[in-house]
Amino acid sequence: MRFWPYSFVIAISVLVPSCSGQTHDSCRAKRLPPGGAAFLGDRYPGWRIKNMSDLISGDRALWAKAHPKGCPGIAIGHFEQSNFLTYVVLMVPKPRPTHGFKILILKKLPSGNNYTGQVLDQSDGEYSASGLVIAKAPPGKYSDFEGTAQVQVNLDAILVEWIEKASVLYYWENGKYRKVQTSD
Repeated sequence: MRFWPYSFVIAISVLVPSCSGQTHDSCRAKRLPPGGAAFLGDRYPGWRIKNMSDLISGDRALWAKAHPKGCPGIAIGHFEQSNFLTYVVLMVPKPRPTHGFKILILKKLPSGNNYTGQVLDQSDGEYSASGLVIAKAPPGKYSDFEGTAQVQVNLDAILVEWIEKASVLYYWENGKYRKVQTSD
């Protein structure tokens, strides 16, 4: 019985680091296909996908509540065609993740495992990526923040949000992405 306190201390020392080290790292769970990841690595070597750890704690909590299985830097959906998955990534500079961003559309080329990309939006401004996240929005009706315009989105849409500040919805219509500012 005299070994009980020691075995309890050993059990706690083994379990606590593994539990305390757990974070909701949905970005690891939402991996890009190898061809998409290779495209990003080749074309944007000084950039990386935005992670949960890039958000301040209040924004991280709001994001986790609204998107429990989502990654703030990856959205996957049928953005252009109902039978074709498209990947959208929010990239931030590696050394200073709050200083600029690029939102990229990744599409698989018809042959092989290669991908191509297109810049949907970008900024090089200081703190422009602070609180910035992306998510998939479902098809439906959306209004601008003033309530003066309404759009019917027939496919998935891309929600770009500066948490608790503003949001823009990008949607595919007539062969190109259009946008509507949904909050300010």
